[in-house]
Parts: sequence; structure tokens; C-alpha cells
Amino acid sequence: MSELSKYFDHYTIQAQFMPAFFSVLPYILTMIAWCPNAKSIIGGALTILISFGVMAFISSLISNYGNKRQEKLYKLWGAAPSTLILRHSNQVLSKYTKARYHKWLNNHIADFKMPSLEEEKNDPEDADQKYSSACDYFREFTRDKKKFSKVYHDLVAYGFARNLLSIQKFGLFIAVLSAVINAYFILPFVQGEGTNIIGSVSINLYGIGTGIVSVIFLLAFLFIVNEDFVKERAFRYVRSLYETCEIN
Repeated sequence: MSELSKYFDHYTIQAQFMPAFFSVLPYILTMIAWCPNAKSIIGGALTILISFGVMAFISSLISNYGNKRQEKLYKLWGAAPSTLILRHSNQVLSKYTKARYHKWLNNHIADFKMPSLEEEKNDPEDADQKYSSACDYFREFTRDKKKFSKVYHDLVAYGFARNLLSIQKFGLFIAVLSAVINAYFILPFVQGEGTNIIGSVSINLYGIGTGIVSVIFLLAFLFIVNEDFVKERAFRYVRSLYETCEIN
């Protein structure tokens, strides 16, 4: 990670590279378990990948996948969470909290007025455009990562969840592949027919551990990494974003 931090910012590493690293972790552990020399190879390969721009390409690729998946999720949810949460018809926030947020926005954005309940009913499209504009203002308002550290950390968590979902199929493939490889090496030992190719019992136990990890990752990609997983992080980020008006 120290090598990556020389070339990429914190958000890129945590929200774009980390989903990829998380997805390939079962395979990396499997390689190390059954071929310990792979550890030094992996370290050297990372340096080469950075030097030749491969990591920058991976970052862009995952970001693009994440943005496309985000657009699909917004259509499924009815709008971006940042828009939904400001609608009078939405119940995520109480009407009193929402009223404070609307009032704060009216007072802080020049020549801008949040739509009333009637205006939202009569012209929902225009109302949504105003809510989207209000969110644009908030994103710029909270740009300082140190001052608004909670907002930034929730943004990173949302970015990680969204991008992880966008490469879910890849993660499933890696988890299945790793489980199969581990099973291939473990089963002969369980049946008493295998030869310890590494020469160390601890390595075999480590191999069993990586096999279990592969199954856990498989289950995680099947049952945890889903739309609800991303939606929870998205709304948490948006709430943190708008809560900043309570302290300013």
C-alpha cells in the first residue's frame, strides 16, 4: 500500500483499488499457501504494474464500472439518494429535520429556493433538479476532508461498496477458482494419499485455512455484496453530507 500511496490518492486506493484487492484476496492467499515463493513475486509484480500504468488503467476501469452500476441503482431506487432524501414525499428524514435542511439551503445559496410540498407535487422534475443542485452545493461545501472527515469517510465507504458490487461477478469467479484449487490440494491429504509438496505441516493447515476463506468470500459475494449493501452505505453518506448544515 505504501507503494501505491506514492502515485495515487487516498480515495483512489480505498474506493477503487481495495474492491479489486478484496476480490482477488482468496486467490493470493491460495498462491501463498501452496507456493510460498509467490509472496515475493506478488510484491515485484505490483511495482511493475504501477510503473507501466496498469494500476492507473485498473483504477479507471473500476471507476467506470462503478459509475455505470450507480446509474442503474439510481433508476431502480427512483433517483439518487441525495435527491430522494430531500423530497417532501420521502420519509427517511423527519419532516422537521428536512425543514431545517431546506431552510439552511435557502439561506446559504444565493438566488435559490427549495421547492415547497405543492411545488414538488405540481412539477416533480423541476423539484428534483433543485434537490440535485442542492447536493452539488453540499459536495463543494464539504470538500475539506479534515474539517468534514465523517462525510469523507462515509463517501469512501460508499465508493468501496458501489465499486465492489460492480465487480461482483469477478469476485465470485475468483472465490470459486480459489476454492477449487484449494480442494485439489487438500483432498489428497484428507484421504491420506497426498504428498506434502511444501514439506511443512503448517503450510497444509494454512492451505485448509485459505480453502475456508475462499468459501467465506464466495458466500459474501453471493449474499452480502448486493444492492441493499450499497444502498445502506449510500444513504449513510448522504445523511452525513446533509448533517453538516446542523453545525454550520
